[in-house]
Amino acid sequence: EKEIKSLELTFELTVATEDKSSQTIELIPGGSSIPVSKENAIRYVHLVAHRRLNMETAIQTNAFLHGFRDLIPASWVRLFSPYELQKVISGDDAIQGFDVKSLKSVMLYGGGYHPSQVVIQWFWEVIDDMTPEQKSKFLKFVTSCSRQPLLGFGALVPLPCIHQVRLPEFEHDTDDRQLRLPTSATCMHLLKLPNYKSKEILRSKLLYAVESGAGFELS
Repeated sequence: EKEIKSLELTFELTVATEDKSSQTIELIPGGSSIPVSKENAIRYVHLVAHRRLNMETAIQTNAFLHGFRDLIPASWVRLFSPYELQKVISGDDAIQGFDVKSLKSVMLYGGGYHPSQVVIQWFWEVIDDMTPEQKSKFLKFVTSCSRQPLLGFGALVPLPCIHQVRLPEFEHDTDDRQLRLPTSATCMHLLKLPNYKSKEILRSKLLYAVESGAGFELS
């Protein structure tokens, strides 16, 4: 409650105008005099989202729908669920996953890694052996998106990178279950991969990290 009040928000919003200036509008009548509190915070969020996502983009959205319906009748689109329509438009990654060769061709390496090293060779062999579902999960683990970019992996900014995490010698001698997991920084498309001593350990640790569905807690 104190944290919300410290923001000093009211039911009003600053929006851009056509002449590129800005103005403050009320989200509800008398909103400028209604402070946001714990009790009404959800309503405030809904009103801001409605303004930003629906009202401010209404002209562009209507123009898109008008053009789209000129090409494809709305009655045809209604035959599909959202999930089915996505498959019709974008294809089904669950059948073959992403293009591994395309990702490999743009991948960068850091921290001492080089594509000629055996650990990197193991890595790509493990990726090749993954199921389509595991490949999608891996892509989401590294980039936060489970699908290949429309313009290819070369369109990613920054380009994806595998960075070496050097394991001390004493860690190599410990139980494999105690070894650290691969982590990622999705905003930089960065995979932080320890230099495991065998392909099987690399496979086990990478799949565990990818399948866990964890977020920043693994970073």
